[in-house]
Amino acid sequence: MIIRNFRKILHGGDYNPDQWLHVPGVIDRDFELMGKAHCNTFSVGIFSWAQLEPEPDRFEFAWLDSIFERCGGSGKKIFLATPSASKPAWLAHFWPDSRRADRAGIRQWWGARQNSCFSSPGYRERVRIINRKLAERYAHHPALGGWHIGNEYHGECGCPLCRDKFHHFLRRRYGTLENLNQAYASAFWGHTFTDWDQVEPFDYSMDGAALDWWRFCTELIVDFFKMEIDAVREYSDAPVTTNMMGLFPTLDYWKFAPLCDFISDDCYPDWSGGDTEQEAARLSFRHDMHYAMLDKPFVMMESCPGVPNYMNRPALRRPGEFEREMLLALGHGADGTLYFQWRKSANNCEKFHGAVIGHDGSDQTAVFRRVASYGEKLERLGGLAGARKNPRIALIYDWESKWALEQCSFGGGEKCKQHDETILSHYRALWNRNMDIAVIDSGQDFTRYKLLAVPMLFLFKRGLAERLRKFAEQGGTVVATYLSGYVDESNRCFFGGNPGGPDGRALFGVWNEDLDTLPPEIPQSIRWKGKSYPVLDYAEILHLEGAEAEGVYTQDFYAGTPAVTRKRLGKGCLIYLGARTGMEFLNDFYGALLEETRIEPVLRGLPDSVRAERRTAHSSGDYYFLFNLSAHEQTVPLPFAMIDVWNCGMETESVILPPNGATVLHAERGPEK
Repeated sequence: MIIRNFRKILHGGDYNPDQWLHVPGVIDRDFELMGKAHCNTFSVGIFSWAQLEPEPDRFEFAWLDSIFERCGGSGKKIFLATPSASKPAWLAHFWPDSRRADRAGIRQWWGARQNSCFSSPGYRERVRIINRKLAERYAHHPALGGWHIGNEYHGECGCPLCRDKFHHFLRRRYGTLENLNQAYASAFWGHTFTDWDQVEPFDYSMDGAALDWWRFCTELIVDFFKMEIDAVREYSDAPVTTNMMGLFPTLDYWKFAPLCDFISDDCYPDWSGGDTEQEAARLSFRHDMHYAMLDKPFVMMESCPGVPNYMNRPALRRPGEFEREMLLALGHGADGTLYFQWRKSANNCEKFHGAVIGHDGSDQTAVFRRVASYGEKLERLGGLAGARKNPRIALIYDWESKWALEQCSFGGGEKCKQHDETILSHYRALWNRNMDIAVIDSGQDFTRYKLLAVPMLFLFKRGLAERLRKFAEQGGTVVATYLSGYVDESNRCFFGGNPGGPDGRALFGVWNEDLDTLPPEIPQSIRWKGKSYPVLDYAEILHLEGAEAEGVYTQDFYAGTPAVTRKRLGKGCLIYLGARTGMEFLNDFYGALLEETRIEPVLRGLPDSVRAERRTAHSSGDYYFLFNLSAHEQTVPLPFAMIDVWNCGMETESVILPPNGATVLHAERGPEK
């Protein structure tokens, strides 16, 4: 359970009653509509610091007391937020070093949000004070469900305090300047350092320093996160989380996860882009990562029941899209789907952001009626809370590897690198086969899986090659790709060649001599299992060193050389894909590999546009989720009879999914997995 002794799927959202304290009747109306919408959980206080502490050490809790009493009296739970994301104006005025500085060291003006320096002693102390006050007051209130620590942490600061902390980070990491200079290969362009303070994190020429800067930013914010938790823990042991932002580019969320009692994430997909399958796969990828972070259910802390106001050309949701989006989260391991926000703001930059309640205050809008219908159906899924996933396939997503790749300069530039797009394409090929997938980082345990996809892992961490070796020897299958194992943990190139230096070459049985970056006017393709597939952007020149060639290039001066290789090792094998291809090859390749490894899909025999997920409840059997990704009705035959718990509650051997529709089925005993 996410909330102790509250075995329900959580439903609700960000609630900001402090914005409506002086408007008669609004809060009364909110609680009336919360009941109609079948909502049971709300995040409160995220941006309320100025209302809770109007001036230093003068606290006003009466309005929040009232919200707690009303929620407790109506059986609702509160994720109480620590309000650090939006400091009040008085704090910026009295503690100016709390204002973040840009890379030139210039202090930013006060405004917006998440604009604070995480190193500022004054800011940190004021956060500790307000957190302690909140925890002391509400720790034992029956409406408290957990702590929403901060909000969408992010940002960097170039102030002297942060620069000094960065240099101390380097001292801890490298120990001596000699070690740092060696790791950075700093003799390049005469950058040999004779003092720690000389290391400039924003020098574009120093790849190692740039990688370490983002590591430092993550460490600094994680330390701040821990400080916030510690202040709350002085009084409360309720579960804590912070809302992540999917594949946010400048924070390594794997470092946040161990401090969380459950993972939460903010999700804002765009279904109007024309490729529903790709968008659904992207969303599913995020959910599978957030489940895998703690290997247990998570919460979708923010989603939009209407239209996010920041999208370029946001189309209104078509029938079915909202419910399908919510069930995608539940199917991939969520135990709660919440919204930003409950009620639209009266003014300012998010006043047109979609919400359950609009400016008209009506319960007759399409958005409200969808939310209410979904909330009512959720109450049929009591047995789903806490249900598990059991993936046999894992795919690696590693932020440090992404940072290392993006810092490096080579042919094609950012347009060709496409780190996230590449990893998503491999995930999508497996997801298209209705496989249950874990998204993990390269430091996690591999032993529970049968197939490990390692697309474009540019940075090999210490010990990774040996762990991959053991995985393969014990029967696992590894799939790695081009641009893997080019650098070590300091973004320094491996001596002895790629992938991964001598150890990596021996492991995969191939030597990657060089990388061909292909402009559109130079065609290339590979031939695999008698079929030709186009190559896009990258093709590596490979030589066999113990591996076998299963696919070859067909054009240019390296026609006939290996493009797809396999190294057999112990009971398993390691496959290397030397070129970027389109989805046609990846779909065919993984389809064949799944048959070879005998990993069963969630369900077989589904129409092409239907996807499936499964969660297993210890006491009540399996829950199957079906998603129609097309704008056409789909009839789905089932391999055995199940109960359609989402719609009719009756046992059935087939279901009809409306356009963009989804459903939940229950089987007390499913097929052997």
